[in-house]
Amino acid sequence: MSLLTVEGLNAGYGKFHILFDISLNIEEKEILAIVGPNGSGKSTLLKAITGIADVYSGRITFKGSDITRLPPHVKARMGLAYLPQTNNVFTNLSVWENLKMAAYTLDESIARDRIEEVLSYYPMLRSRLGFKARSLSGGERQILALAMTLIRKPEIIMLDEPTANLAPIIAKDLLKKIQALREDLGKTIILVEQNAKAALEISDKALLLVSGRIEYSGFASKLLADTELSRKYLGLR
Repeated sequence: MSLLTVEGLNAGYGKFHILFDISLNIEEKEILAIVGPNGSGKSTLLKAITGIADVYSGRITFKGSDITRLPPHVKARMGLAYLPQTNNVFTNLSVWENLKMAAYTLDESIARDRIEEVLSYYPMLRSRLGFKARSLSGGERQILALAMTLIRKPEIIMLDEPTANLAPIIAKDLLKKIQALREDLGKTIILVEQNAKAALEISDKALLLVSGRIEYSGFASKLLADTELSRKYLGLR
């Protein structure tokens, strides 16, 4: 049984139909890259799975249970985490306060242990606990967002353009940290990423969306090797 399955999904926002008959499945500890041109529906797919976008028809199952119509907060409690491209930390709060906010539903002793776990995993945050999140660099903010997510112990982490507006060397390092979530912690990752080549290189599977429809679904390595698709839709040579 797949960890997450999407079958015949049609979704969008109100009258704006964005996704057409999308199907995918992801197993435990896999990384799925969702790539494609701007406006192809990549972010909308994450939002439909999360419960933010409107689902017109189709089915989403998580560990065999139908979660299609469940609200976002219920899906989050079940183990699905969604990190949007922006507004994924509280910029007016300190790093410590952000971590505390991520743990606010937990018992105090559990919260303390989990915050310590993420600080051990991302030690650079420990020296910045008193800093306002707005003072962090773009890469540091993304690390803080990941740390906040890990506190909640999700099974699937969905990331929407995590390297947007980051310098290439910082983006490369962040993608390595995302890959490490699978390698070190056994997390399942769904990654929407405009840097298609870098995303495909760290992924097991790939979904290429074009105008809200699937143009390719399969192994990430095969999409990278497909010179016609890579050149036409991903700008790769």
